[in-house]
Amino acid sequence: MQQKGNASMLHGAISPETVFNPLIVARNANPCASEIRIDDEQTRYKRLINCELARQAVPLAHMADRLGMLRTKLHKILRQGAHLSDNLRARLFEQLGIDHTRATIAVSMLQSAAAYHEQAVFLAAEGLKGLYCEAASGRQGEIQVDLRPVIIHTAVGKTYGMLLTHQERVLEASRTLLS
Repeated sequence: MQQKGNASMLHGAISPETVFNPLIVARNANPCASEIRIDDEQTRYKRLINCELARQAVPLAHMADRLGMLRTKLHKILRQGAHLSDNLRARLFEQLGIDHTRATIAVSMLQSAAAYHEQAVFLAAEGLKGLYCEAASGRQGEIQVDLRPVIIHTAVGKTYGMLLTHQERVLEASRTLLS
């Protein structure tokens, strides 16, 4: 009986704000975690790309060669503040294996490139991937499904439920290990 009480108490204690707290994410041991300052979305996407380049040990010059563009141009875009187009960002994501949905959640919603590697962001992205893909295609004028608020609320509710269940398992595993 006590487990049920703890589970309901956990659901009441966890909210999207506590699950997705960028300051907690920034404290984790991550090469991109030093980003506590506020940046614009474009800068955060660039930070995510640069962190992935570093994590995968891909020199910027090699990436420019893969993309068939001048090395100096890619350097200016990623490191010196020139504009990063949506098309180039998509090509970089493809080359680096960056998931668009997870990157959008981390960069746009949580305002943290470091959040991209968090387990909770991965779970949220997987839960919302279908909805995100429909919204992204709609942004390009290709929407084929009517996205009604009921569908959106159901998808978000299921994703939030998945996150809470995952968090409960993590806390239970921690309690078991400490016992």
